[in-house]
Amino acid sequence: MPIALIKISKDNSSMKLKDLIAEAHSIVPKISCDNFAKNADVFFIIDVREETEIAETGSIPNSINIPRGLIELKLTPSNDDQGLHATTPIIVYCGGGSRASLAGRTLVELGFKNVQNLEGGFRGWKELSD
Repeated sequence: MPIALIKISKDNSSMKLKDLIAEAHSIVPKISCDNFAKNADVFFIIDVREETEIAETGSIPNSINIPRGLIELKLTPSNDDQGLHATTPIIVYCGGGSRASLAGRTLVELGFKNVQNLEGGFRGWKELSD
C-alpha cells in the first residue's frame, strides 16, 4: 500500500501530496517547452532531478543540477557566487513537472520573484528536441 505524505498546513488541516503539488502549480507558472527553447539563454536553468536520473537520460544544455531536497541549502536571492538576485528569471524542471513545481514554490518562498516550471519537464523538452 503506497504511503501518502501528509503535511500540516497553517490552518492545521492535513494535505496530501497531490494537494501540495496542485497548490505549488497554482503558485509557480508554467512555461511551454517551445517558449523556453526560444528564450533559453535568458534563464537560470535548474534541473531538480537526482544525479542518477540525469546520468540515465541527460539534461538540458546550460542547466545546473540542484536536487529538489537541496534547493534551500544552495540558493538565495543574493547568492553572488551564481549571480542570482530576487528578479533573476529561473526555470525549474524535473522529469515531468511535479517535483519542479514544488522546488519552484520553495524558490518563491525564499524570495525569488521570477520562477517558472518547464511544462512537461525533461520529457517534454526531449520530445520537442527530437
